[in-house]
Amino acid sequence: MEFRIAHRFPCSPQTYWDASHDPEYERRSRGDDVDTELIETREIGSVTFERRRVSPRRPLPPLMAKAIGRDRLSYVQEVHFDNSKHSSVWKVLSDVLPDKVRCSGTSRVVATPDGCERVIEGKIEVDVFIVGGAIEKHILEQLQRGYDNAAAMLTAILPRRTT
Repeated sequence: MEFRIAHRFPCSPQTYWDASHDPEYERRSRGDDVDTELIETREIGSVTFERRRVSPRRPLPPLMAKAIGRDRLSYVQEVHFDNSKHSSVWKVLSDVLPDKVRCSGTSRVVATPDGCERVIEGKIEVDVFIVGGAIEKHILEQLQRGYDNAAAMLTAILPRRTT
């Protein structure tokens, strides 16, 4: 399942990038229903690489949990942030059925006449008999909700930033 999620912000791409990479914003935007652990980070020129373990606290719907043998999904997220281009390439490595679950994509911030737009594009594939499509839909719903909440939170703090 391919997807595209976009949000507009009333600021320049650089202002968005700086605000969205502030450690306090990153912590708050993940919310209370997700545990995260930074595993690795390194910088090579304008590119920052991060590996982070993500463990949502919210359980899966019962049918999905039964199909995969666990009530929650957890994963490692690998992201290459290109700070000079305001873009990133990411992939998710699932702890559950890693040979059957694939999720990857890109994120970019582009200038618009009234500010900027963040565009996230990717692909989710879950090769699990009968429930694979439902799991893909569930993952996409969680992604959409998370990005919508993060966008609202960021928009609320942007007026206080001066760059």
